Amino acid sequence: MKIQYYFKNNKGRDFVCGDIHGCFDLLEEKLTEVNFNPRQDRLFSVGDIIDRGIDSEKALDYLNKSWFYCIRGNHEQMFLDWCTEDTSVYRNDAFRFHIHNGGIWVADYLGVHIQALADDIGRDEPITALYPALNTWVEAIKKLPYAIEIKSNKKKIGIIHAEIPKQVNWSSIEAELNKTNVLYSILFSRKYIYASTRKKYRIAGVDEIYCGHTIVDMPQKKGNVNYIDTGAYSNHNLTLLELKE
Repeated sequence: MKIQYYFKNNKGRDFVCGDIHGCFDLLEEKLTEVNFNPRQDRLFSVGDIIDRGIDSEKALDYLNKSWFYCIRGNHEQMFLDWCTEDTSVYRNDAFRFHIHNGGIWVADYLGVHIQALADDIGRDEPITALYPALNTWVEAIKKLPYAIEIKSNKKKIGIIHAEIPKQVNWSSIEAELNKTNVLYSILFSRKYIYASTRKKYRIAGVDEIYCGHTIVDMPQKKGNVNYIDTGAYSNHNLTLLELKE
């Protein structure tokens, strides 16, 4: 499913956090600070829960928690790309792209030297056949949506990883995700965060959007879009916000 829909949490609180990037110890500190109750509270993630930090392997544990809701970031997509690519040449390109962007931990997870894994990438067999442990990650990442919507009687909140082209109306986001440029934007774009027209970047059809991908010193807002990746792996600063009406 490309987008998942939820109603406001009537049993407890809803939170959203920035890019975790394997820094689950930092996330746990933040959850403790707000007295997070897993029996009634929910946590939504803007994606990029793997790579660069020291505990990317913990991502699987969190993806299995009933209170943790995660969308697909570009790092999850990069991992998935080389795990599922059938053509060895393209698989090699995708693998090197991921390794260059923090995916080297996968070799340690598989218990092999990075060069041995790189050599196996070039073989004709599917990489998941050579390393069956990758199948667990493939299935987990495939389940991640590109967007999440949380709706109440008063407010509609959208959660994505990067950015949505400003001409796209949120109400048609599911159909729009069939377009290559929109899908690329939602995973990789940094166009609007660096633009000078702060107030002009507003997505119609939704009250607020929360996203990550681009590191900011502190949460920033452009129009109705909130950028909340404050650099967990680089600055030891993970943003955790309660979603309120």
